[in-house]
Amino acid sequence: MTDSFDAGVASLRAHGAYLSGLGDGGFDAEEFLEGMARPAGARLGVRYGAAFEVFRIDLA
Repeated sequence: MTDSFDAGVASLRAHGAYLSGLGDGGFDAEEFLEGMARPAGARLGVRYGAAFEVFRIDLA
């Protein structure tokens, strides 16, 4: 995720009309993404990472 972090920020910023409807307009795409990606990256030994939770569904 470290290599594509800037592209993710740019992608989120491109949704300005949507984001402006979510609050007071003070949303910072980079701060939002970094707040999630930096802790995950630290656990993985990289600058930015993505964490996922796996849920097992037993259909039987």
